[in-house]
Amino acid sequence: MNRRTAFGVMLGVLVAIGAALQGAPQAAPQGGAPPAGGERHLTRAALEDKVRGGWAGQMIGVSYGQETEFKAMGKILEGPLPAWSPDLVERALDQDDLYVEMTFMEVIQRLGLEATTQDYGEAFKSSQYMLWHANAAARRLLNRGVPGGMSGDPKYNIHANDIDFQIEADFIGLMTPGLPQAANRFSDRVGRVMNYGDGLYGGMFVAGLYSAGYFENDPRRVVEQALASLPPGSGYAAVIRDVLEWSRANPDDWRKTWQQIETKWNKDD
Repeated sequence: MNRRTAFGVMLGVLVAIGAALQGAPQAAPQGGAPPAGGERHLTRAALEDKVRGGWAGQMIGVSYGQETEFKAMGKILEGPLPAWSPDLVERALDQDDLYVEMTFMEVIQRLGLEATTQDYGEAFKSSQYMLWHANAAARRLLNRGVPGGMSGDPKYNIHANDIDFQIEADFIGLMTPGLPQAANRFSDRVGRVMNYGDGLYGGMFVAGLYSAGYFENDPRRVVEQALASLPPGSGYAAVIRDVLEWSRANPDDWRKTWQQIETKWNKDD
């Protein structure tokens, strides 16, 4: 199967899963309240359009962002951004943000919605692509016999709080339209393969952003709804609350908010 065919298959999987989950009973997300207004509906055509747009946005974002990766650590990168060309998106499928997700989507396609952390770990264990940090450590551990679910535990994985699952959780949000509790359940199963604690919650937050974005157009409300998917006492939730508070206080000066985040949160790794 070539990369373009794989991309088409995965889009089909996301649309099918989203359609299957659509209209499912929705309990309150962890730390939050149930969505107002009861049931919400999307046509299959609208669902497919949003899935395609979300996946394309992820591909474009990671392709474009690659040009500035590691060039603005602890500082704001001033000056013009690199020129964008549509052919840059061809490199997206060579990014771990994309190909790791495809492994987990293949598990759902093959085993169904009840696939376990162990199922995801088994597929991840046999992957051959490049990995780093929590992902790489988890795959080594899985191949040494540590079971999925413990391969992301800090008892074994010293990278457990890294951002690996955060950059790989997009597909979960895309397949759970307006269903943050379902997004959390899938995130908990998948994310424990390589992460734990705030490393896991980062993926839950990103999945929650996508899930909320199906029915909410206000960016602040999208963030607030995704925040409700996190344990209120977690460090990750505290960071997001600060971002919301500081950006509200300084709506026309994002640099001031950036500096406040840098000062409070980037001094203690």
